[in-house]
Amino acid sequence: MTAQSGTSASRPGAPKPGPPRPARQWFQERPSPYPWEQDALDHVRALMPQAEPFRAWATFSFTAMSGRVNECDLLIAVPAGLFLVEIKGHPGQLRNTGSTWNFQGPDRMRTINNPLHLTDLKSKELKSQLQWAARRLGLSERVVPRVEPAVFLSSPDLESHLDEVQQIKVYGRDDGGSCLKRIWQDFLGLPPDRPDRRITPEFSRHTLPQLLKAIGIRQSTAHLRFGDAWKMESHPLDAGPSWEDRLATRDDGLVQEEGRVRIYLVSQMATEAARRATERAARREYQVLQGITHRGIVDALDYREHQGGPAILFRHRHGDLRLDQYLDAYGGRLTPEVRLDLVRQLAEAVRYAHNRSLYHRALAARSVYVSFRADGTAPELRITDWQTAARDFDSNATFFRSIGGSALDAALIEDAARVYLAPESDQPYADPADLDIFGLGAVAYLILTGRPPATQRSDLAERLRSDGGLRLFAVTDGLPDTLDDLVFRATRADVNERLGSAEAFLDLLDEAERASILPDAPAAACVDPLEAAPGQALDAEWTVRRVLGTGATARALLVERATEDEDGRTQVDEHVFKVALDEEKAGRLRAEERALRKVGGGSVVQLRGEGLRELGGRTVLELEYAGAQSLGE
Repeated sequence: MTAQSGTSASRPGAPKPGPPRPARQWFQERPSPYPWEQDALDHVRALMPQAEPFRAWATFSFTAMSGRVNECDLLIAVPAGLFLVEIKGHPGQLRNTGSTWNFQGPDRMRTINNPLHLTDLKSKELKSQLQWAARRLGLSERVVPRVEPAVFLSSPDLESHLDEVQQIKVYGRDDGGSCLKRIWQDFLGLPPDRPDRRITPEFSRHTLPQLLKAIGIRQSTAHLRFGDAWKMESHPLDAGPSWEDRLATRDDGLVQEEGRVRIYLVSQMATEAARRATERAARREYQVLQGITHRGIVDALDYREHQGGPAILFRHRHGDLRLDQYLDAYGGRLTPEVRLDLVRQLAEAVRYAHNRSLYHRALAARSVYVSFRADGTAPELRITDWQTAARDFDSNATFFRSIGGSALDAALIEDAARVYLAPESDQPYADPADLDIFGLGAVAYLILTGRPPATQRSDLAERLRSDGGLRLFAVTDGLPDTLDDLVFRATRADVNERLGSAEAFLDLLDEAERASILPDAPAAACVDPLEAAPGQALDAEWTVRRVLGTGATARALLVERATEDEDGRTQVDEHVFKVALDEEKAGRLRAEERALRKVGGGSVVQLRGEGLRELGGRTVLELEYAGAQSLGE
């Protein structure tokens, strides 16, 4: 009695003890800067019961052992498990072609890769870090459960038409009509399918917060800066085992620019040799592109050290898509003429590079980006991913060194690219020009058929063994023999039978264009000279004989016209029309025309006709035909 007399329960008027105060369940330092993302998080938070073991961490980042800084939308512990949820808020109708997702919204189409793949990579890296933290805290690694990836498509206006494969682990709102399973009732709110996977209140309330604190999750955005002027987006555009790409924006009030930053990831546990190899790959990609100016080859603008590893800033439009993604999204709308023009753009870029002793060596669909108008028209190709390149520089140069003899580093090549690589690419010191010609033919195969050469490397090897090269007829009908022959000769398994140069490829492409376009395409009164193919009339006089090439400023066309002299004999005149790529480049053609009027003669290319003229709304410089000098790039 004496002991009890001092308790609060024995004092008159003392409050009765209530239930224990619930532990904090939702961890988010500040609201998301994206209203659609915060709305999605609020949707989940409102559905989460105020009970154990439910607990969530929103909008945080962590650094993996690989050096990658992973941005995470939502990590949530529920009885059924521990889940890392990626949020996408695109509205409209969603359809997929393979793993390419197309959101047709009210304003425009948005195209992304299935985000589950990258979320799965984040999940694996997060579990690895949590296991590291467990060892550091003296706990068994087995206390860390699997971290399962999931995707939440949170727009209330989404209507999904994903196929059954792409719907796996993809969810919509509980209060929406997305045609997807519901994020809470059909997923996070379900009981565990196996009792041994149940998340316990002890793990959720005590162990998991300790582990997350140990790995250093944070709201810091320092990793999203490239220098002082460029800000990178929080979610990667693309990623591989040893690198990631992020879109970047520069806006200082006067200048607004877009770009893409590639970060070469340096593992926290990497050896010194591995660190040097990563740095060499990054420097190679930056160095080999210096002095390269062509619309079909990416511009490398800057090289810096980033906390994740060496990083390169490339010129890039935020709406650009990788070639395979572009074909998935817009391939059904492309005419045969546009497809042939894409092949020509690619071949001209390869020819330009080879003329400057630059070789890609791993040319594939994923190493080509496409810029285009909002409706998918007017596509322009640009070759990227030069980390495996070889280039021979002047031996007297101090900054550059010859890397033309280096072996191809297979570790720098993505698995999806291997079905475009020549069979000898697995061998040391394969001829880089031969590798590029095969890649050119293999990517042309994709452009013309809409299908990759194979689904995996072993299937490609089998096709090459049985057919000796890639045949368009194997997968599609209606293409002329000349195109089938072009791709076949470029992709011969035997390098001695393969086309010897990009120039030879373009010669055969000229023949193929005449065979595939002219019989079915009536001559237009005036076609766009930037899109004209061999044999097409530019006006009442001039017809394109050959496309000489496209440089940084202009596209050069060898044109011809037939005239009769006084005796009735036919005479064929040849000129070169140098067509400005846009109005900004037209100013350079005008300056060139003024200079040629002053110095023309001797070994200098001569003006012809009016010098400058307008044709199809384009500025054209009319020159004598002087071979490669006519392009002057």
